[in-house]
Amino acid sequence: MLSNEIAISVVIALALALFATALALIYLADESVRRRLSVAGTGRREATQSISGGGLSWLIRVGERLQAGAGKQSAADMGSLRLSLVRAGIYAQHAPAVFAAIRVLLAAALSFAAAFLLFMLRLDNALVGVFLVLGCATTGMYAPMLIIRARGKERMVAVRRALPDAIDLLVVAMEAGSSLSQGMQRVAAELRVAHPTLSDEMQMTLLEMQAGASRAEALRHLAERVPDDRLRSFLTLVIQSDQLGAGLANTLRVFAEELRRARLIEAEHKAAELPVKIAIPLVFFIFPCLMGIIFTPIIIRFIRVLFEAGA
Repeated sequence: MLSNEIAISVVIALALALFATALALIYLADESVRRRLSVAGTGRREATQSISGGGLSWLIRVGERLQAGAGKQSAADMGSLRLSLVRAGIYAQHAPAVFAAIRVLLAAALSFAAAFLLFMLRLDNALVGVFLVLGCATTGMYAPMLIIRARGKERMVAVRRALPDAIDLLVVAMEAGSSLSQGMQRVAAELRVAHPTLSDEMQMTLLEMQAGASRAEALRHLAERVPDDRLRSFLTLVIQSDQLGAGLANTLRVFAEELRRARLIEAEHKAAELPVKIAIPLVFFIFPCLMGIIFTPIIIRFIRVLFEAGA
């Protein structure tokens, strides 16, 4: 009876921890770029207060206490964490605190799950149990960071794919008489459906310009948020042309053609690698099945002939 009560309590604790982690992930997902771009001034403060005043304010407090407890963590590490979250598209003000709470809760939840599994299996080897619990805790601590980095890479690839189309639209807008800021605003509006990641980043850059940042500074911040070499080259070209007062439309057209040519070469390179990549599943999965289908009737007939000859 006592063991059943302990098991039920462990399951309840695990369920609560996982539920808190899910709420935290929902918080980070809702605090996306579009939500921050859709509010300004008082609306932004009200949106932040409504989120912080909800059921997840305790999670923010837990994360802040964890960050305050880690006194040895330098400001450079905190800036690196904030930059990783920004590159993943998470711009929430309390995102580092919530992320720290997520890591701790996930590590605790997986540790409880491992302990509950050991309790149910009644494993007597203490060394295996310790390694299992520590492995689950380590997975819970580092898995969110891997997810954040993977999400940042996905956004960088999305921006790289959308960059040639965005440059073409920007050239058309500037040749029609628009300035660089007006052209970026038009491109961001046109690409909102086809390439939402690049559209959001351009909107964020325009908001920084409206807030008082210089054009070069806002473009450099864009290069920091999306660490892509092609985007950095494009932004460097724009900054230099703006500082020197040179014509930008023809230069951007040539740059867009080079990007499109590089994308074609990359596609051809991946197509050339395809036969080598197909060889692995072909040898280990498709070929054995094919040989089984071909030789199974022959083997059955051979066995039948042997039994008839023996009889």
